[in-house]
Amino acid sequence: MILVHGFVKAGKFYDDVNFPYGFRKSGNFSITEADLLTDVGKRLFMLEQGLAAAQNQVEEKFVEMCRTQREGESKIERLWQKYQRLTKKRSFHTLSSRVTSNTDINTNDNIAIDEEY
Repeated sequence: MILVHGFVKAGKFYDDVNFPYGFRKSGNFSITEADLLTDVGKRLFMLEQGLAAAQNQVEEKFVEMCRTQREGESKIERLWQKYQRLTKKRSFHTLSSRVTSNTDINTNDNIAIDEEY
């Protein structure tokens, strides 16, 4: 069993949906962060989703952080929270409650013209 910062190494981690060119080339992570995420990201994902049981105290602390949504204390915990922020879907808000199409704007029914001069 190989440990990286206290986490069991579970294979390389890739996210082709959110980072199709890799973590290094995304511009969101430093080289060290990208390499670390590639090395332990798969294990972190498995722990967070409940697909694997924690093997040691470091992993138990990480699982607790995921469940309680507390701020990360270790470098790995903060890195995982950064990854989660970058991959979370953002909701779209608009200032208008109704959208009109161009055809509605171009009709003569919407224009009031005073014909008396």
